Amino acid sequence: RLPAGDWQVVIVSRADVPEPAVEPRRWNSGATGVVVRFPRAWALNARAVERALSAALGVSEWARVRGPDSMRLR
Repeated sequence: RLPAGDWQVVIVSRADVPEPAVEPRRWNSGATGVVVRFPRAWALNARAVERALSAALGVSEWARVRGPDSMRLR
């Protein structure tokens, strides 16, 4: 969730990419967020996702919270 209170959808998957790729998205519902693709051979865990998002979005600190299922937000 952003400081303004808006939820952002984050979808993470493995793909045939040489390095993590973060792509901004807007779904038909109006929800926004990012799709993160990781190389198939890389370890995929919360820390790896935080590093990729930090590099792409310029964020230096994360707070982990439970939120709604992204399928409902999209």
